Amino acid sequence: MAPNGDMTAMRFASPFRRRPSRRPVEAETVVQGWPAVEEEVAAPPPPPPPPRARPPLLWPWLLLLLVLVAGGLVAWWLLSRDDGDHGGTTSSSAGAVTVPDVIGQLRLEAVARVDRSGLVARVVRRPSGDVRAGRVFAAAPKAGSRVARRTVVTLSVSAPASVTVPAVVGQRVAEATAAIRARGLSVRYSGVLSDKGRGTVLGQRPAAGARVARGAAVVLRVSRGTGAVPSVVGQKRSAAIATLEAAGFEAQAFAVPAAEPSGTVVAQSPQGGTRVPGGSKVRVYVSGGRAATGPPPPPPPAGSTKPATVTVPDVTGQPQEVAQRRVNSAGLKAGVVYVPSQEEQGTVVSQSPDSGGKQKRGTRIQLNVSLGPTPGEQRAVPDVLGQAPAGAKATLRGAGFQVQTLPQGVTDPNQVGIVVDEQPARGRRAPAGSTVTIYVGRAA
Repeated sequence: MAPNGDMTAMRFASPFRRRPSRRPVEAETVVQGWPAVEEEVAAPPPPPPPPRARPPLLWPWLLLLLVLVAGGLVAWWLLSRDDGDHGGTTSSSAGAVTVPDVIGQLRLEAVARVDRSGLVARVVRRPSGDVRAGRVFAAAPKAGSRVARRTVVTLSVSAPASVTVPAVVGQRVAEATAAIRARGLSVRYSGVLSDKGRGTVLGQRPAAGARVARGAAVVLRVSRGTGAVPSVVGQKRSAAIATLEAAGFEAQAFAVPAAEPSGTVVAQSPQGGTRVPGGSKVRVYVSGGRAATGPPPPPPPAGSTKPATVTVPDVTGQPQEVAQRRVNSAGLKAGVVYVPSQEEQGTVVSQSPDSGGKQKRGTRIQLNVSLGPTPGEQRAVPDVLGQAPAGAKATLRGAGFQVQTLPQGVTDPNQVGIVVDEQPARGRRAPAGSTVTIYVGRAA
């Protein structure tokens, strides 16, 4: 410390000396005889500056990106790695499916199962002696293989064993049948008219040499032979039937209105001299003793009226002549059209309108009549409308037709006693020897 006499203003040194402040220093006066000592008092430090915004952190995003890349590489490796279960075939694990085992299953069942697996089934038929026909005996790719979706799986399905059709044309039907059945095939027959001997095979389908499945049917066209139908027109019913049966035919007699004496055969179908297969049916038409024409019947009693509608009869399967008579008796008209059919010639195969319904009296019912299994010659029906019955019959018979006469009610007096309709209609073609029905006017 300095001497008292030369004491000057002292500054107390402090280990916590603060930095001078720019603010003015206030002087402090010391009393009680002590010299005045000035002390600097530091002003409080200024407030720290506000903290700056921290920059965003990038490393979490980089880490996420790294994880995604790594995951993608792992997924790519899993999808593209080789699967040793099927011999090195590369497939996508996500899109791969296992080929199902369908060996031994029926074709439809196997195809459905393959399709349900996400694959596409393709069927090929191949012979397989130890597998039943229609069952799967092989698949490619094989069952258990891992393949991509929509892969085509070829299913080999056992086909029936095939055999060769033998040649039997010209043989007798018994010999041909034995040869066909010996090959494991079945036989069906179709009788046809022919000049060849009865029972001779005229044709076969399939043809000889064709390969067909075992058990398939071979259709044989077999000759029914032919025989001349004796003429029985003019004979009594019993004598005519005996004559036809003695010749090997089946006689069918039908009563018809005619001017000839009762019990006399007035027509037959087929005509005498026609060659037809043995055993065929021959229709004979026997007079009922009633003239087809004559004086008009007396008028109906006063107050009696016929119903406006009638029931259509069922004539399907009946001979044309009988069907026309039934339709006429019901108060309807018949229209005849010949059509191809395997039914016997002259048989009604269908009708329109159908039977059982109600129709206005006088409505025409169309009868579709069979031409027969082997249609023969057809001729145009002559026009006999407006002629007298005798002249019309002569014209039709001259053209090669049989004739049936039926009455038809008319309101015009000028039409009484003449032909007012004919069926089949004039100009239509009908088998030679078939029956044309003429309708003779009668006062209604």
